[in-house]
Amino acid sequence: ITAYAEELLADCDRLAGEGMSRWPARVLTMQRKWIGKSSGVAVSFPLADRPGEIPIFTTRPDTLFGVTFMSLAPEHPLLDGLITGRPEEAQVRAFVTRVKSMDRTVRTLLTQEKEGCFTGAYALHPLTREPIPIWVANFVLMEYGTGAVMAVPAHDARDFEFAKKYNLPIRQVIDAGQKDVDAAHTEEVGQLVNSGQFDGLSVADAQGEIA
Repeated sequence: ITAYAEELLADCDRLAGEGMSRWPARVLTMQRKWIGKSSGVAVSFPLADRPGEIPIFTTRPDTLFGVTFMSLAPEHPLLDGLITGRPEEAQVRAFVTRVKSMDRTVRTLLTQEKEGCFTGAYALHPLTREPIPIWVANFVLMEYGTGAVMAVPAHDARDFEFAKKYNLPIRQVIDAGQKDVDAAHTEEVGQLVNSGQFDGLSVADAQGEIA
């Protein structure tokens, strides 16, 4: 399920393969540079109805059970193959065209409104096999990570804002005694809940166990 940065770097060579999974050389170069400077693990989410998978890179494997949707960069090389032939295709393509015309720095500002479009596609959660809806979002860039985000709205501020806007599920998986249900709990303290066999572990212990 997970791999350390060194293994993800090795996977960049595989992503240069043929077919739907082929990634442009420019994109792979960006991934190698970013991953090489980061500390975390890779997680692959298999596609639900088509061959292939979406690799993500996260520093918070302890929140894996809190994933309720995925966000792709509009520039993601898998996006075209994901939406082709789906009823949502025209709407997604229009959204992508509009977002690509925006300044890339502006897209990542905390004050920038989070916007997205549902692709009609689903990935499978690597542990629970739950279908995870795949969205394309304006605040996700190809220059960071793999250009795909496992969205954990209960424990990430941007994902929380996005989930609230589009009425997506918010699943708490870390209990630190937080009282505010109208904000994401992003601190790396507390115990895991709603996380299967990992319930009761501290955040630090869970990061090692799940990785």
